[in-house]
Amino acid sequence: MKFLKNKTIMITGGTGSFGNRCAQYLLKNNVKKVIIFSRDELKQSEMAIKFNSPKLRFLLGDVRDRERLKLATKKVDIIIHAAALKQVPTCEYFPYEAVQTNIIGAHNITRAIREGQTPVKLAIGVSTDKACKPINVMGMTKAIQERIFIESNLNMPETSFVCVRYGNVLASRGSVLPLFQEQIRTGGPVTITLKEMTRFLLTLNQAVDTIFAAVRGAKMGETYVPKAPAARILDVAKILIGDQDIPIEFSGVRPGE
Repeated sequence: MKFLKNKTIMITGGTGSFGNRCAQYLLKNNVKKVIIFSRDELKQSEMAIKFNSPKLRFLLGDVRDRERLKLATKKVDIIIHAAALKQVPTCEYFPYEAVQTNIIGAHNITRAIREGQTPVKLAIGVSTDKACKPINVMGMTKAIQERIFIESNLNMPETSFVCVRYGNVLASRGSVLPLFQEQIRTGGPVTITLKEMTRFLLTLNQAVDTIFAAVRGAKMGETYVPKAPAARILDVAKILIGDQDIPIEFSGVRPGE
């Protein structure tokens, strides 16, 4: 695609399911370089072997470290900020850790762009449906991340800051589908919090498509929200179980849910 030609794109938290699919998409286009910025050295090594591309570069670092981000962004055109703590119960138990990654990390991205005199023209913050009327720490911190990104348009007119907000990505790392599949493989039970529990569901490809719709057409300060179907988790479990004799157990609502 023309808007990606000869561009250097950095993906923070880029070793996850989204980062892998996003890198795959970018490397098929005529980009100059894809930088994976994350703190997981093992997954970086595995990703390097998987893609084996001279256009793919890996930087070890944490979004909590602003000085490291200043170095990482010096020659970057587009930032896709996907690094986050996103497990709802984990954020409930360790709220300040969520603050440091989801809020201070976003702030560090914006300051690195401003103070490092980088060529970054577009920064996209990956957010969540839980940022809408948040009732848990993960949603609260993501809502503030959105505000930090959008507010940055006021004092950095040379860079467009936009957000993308979507729901649960099917089969992504830490999502419910791999959990259900493993529970089914071992004979169950399949555990569900409540029979009424619902989620907005997207495929990994739909999540990536939403990001690049924003890359292609978003204006300063916009938040992209894809149309996503809602599904009962109980129905998802029943589809996966099929005709197998696998029991379902209801475990109750988790902290922050």
